[in-house]
Amino acid sequence: MVYPLPVVLAVANKHCFYDQSIKYPLPIAAVNEVAQQTADDQQAEQLSSWPLLHKKTLYTTIERLVNDTSPENTYRQSSYVSITGGGGGSTPLFFATDSTENRRQRAEFGRLIASTGVLSRRDLVVTMHSGGGLYRALDLTLEVMECAGACALAAGSHMSAPQVVNLLVRYRANVLSGDSSQIINVVNYLSALPAEERGQVRLDKLVYTSEVLTAAQRALVRATLGEDVRVCSLLASAEAGPWAVSNPGLTGERTAASSDFLYDTRTMTVEVLPMLEDGGDGKPLPDGEAGMIVLTSLSRLRNPLVRYVCGDVGSLSALPEAAAAQLPEADRAHVRVLRLEGRDRRFSFSWQGNYVDFANVAAVVEDPIYGVLQWQVVLEDRPVGGSGLEPHFELRVLLGAGREAIPVEEMAARVRVVVALEEAARHMFAVVVAESTDGFEKSKTGNKVVRFIDRRE
Repeated sequence: MVYPLPVVLAVANKHCFYDQSIKYPLPIAAVNEVAQQTADDQQAEQLSSWPLLHKKTLYTTIERLVNDTSPENTYRQSSYVSITGGGGGSTPLFFATDSTENRRQRAEFGRLIASTGVLSRRDLVVTMHSGGGLYRALDLTLEVMECAGACALAAGSHMSAPQVVNLLVRYRANVLSGDSSQIINVVNYLSALPAEERGQVRLDKLVYTSEVLTAAQRALVRATLGEDVRVCSLLASAEAGPWAVSNPGLTGERTAASSDFLYDTRTMTVEVLPMLEDGGDGKPLPDGEAGMIVLTSLSRLRNPLVRYVCGDVGSLSALPEAAAAQLPEADRAHVRVLRLEGRDRRFSFSWQGNYVDFANVAAVVEDPIYGVLQWQVVLEDRPVGGSGLEPHFELRVLLGAGREAIPVEEMAARVRVVVALEEAARHMFAVVVAESTDGFEKSKTGNKVVRFIDRRE
């Protein structure tokens, strides 16, 4: 079930996410009453008049609601609770959704997965997503895949790459699912196996979540699994729930580190705004122009999500006619394309008196010529001499199996230039080559590789 935008805005007007003078979200009966009163309102408020909602704004309100045990606090009642994965290194965000709304949204998303051809009844999926510790990616992926008609095996995140491969072979699964780092870890393991053993794995699809695959990661997948393997993706978050899918079989392959996602405008309103803190004048950018992605959910009403800055960068476009022809006729007019370029990396960090743009570091490390499959920056103070401390810059990288370490020195030299590292301070910089994704520090919730860690005092 989806809700008209005027109804969502009317409930949001009476919600503490958007009005700090309100103590608690409305009870379910009051939400239904507002919805009935607003359903035929022709003078409804326009979305463009609403301010942007940032994650940092939610933290304070949600923390208060989570810790308030009053019986009047509806945020803690009849809710599906999950937290963000923490892959960006930020504090996980506790988010509650009405239990019934959540189930309906998952069912709708399952239908989108099926109608776009990401999965079908013929697919047997092994999923490695994380679950537990309040994080619920595993139960989410299992349910939406089953709603799409597929059979799903819950491997979870604690099985090693060899164990996952054994599972794929034993049950003759044709689809592997997990976050991008998990997928690459297994594919990298497969690439090092003898051809005879690798040939026992018959994957024709990968379905990943989290970070968009880099050019080097895509190249590894093709080299290991063949050109015919279809690399699909699902887009979801604790705040927005599941809402978009990527199927290159419909939209075509991307050569750059971006992916084309399909979403249903009946369930999500997507705006792309200028890359400014307040979104500039609030007017969406034209189709094809990249900016920050702002979401308004039409699937969630009790705790509405209105003009939420999700932290991703991308652009919008119409669905190509060739792709539309492959969708059910009833859906064609409602599906649009979001070209997702990844997380917003517009932040800088200080290093030896200089401010370093993180995006510049990423541009060097993710250059396809180096074949880096995963990476992480760790800044920390380390003991030196008697009792003193000095800063240390550690760049951890995972290379494809069989890659020589020689290009790593060239990459390291370029990174040292980016961070303006002086020759006298070269001992403060190190590149560590990991053997697998186990060599990286991961978030405690989603078990995702945290790209940037700063432990300095």
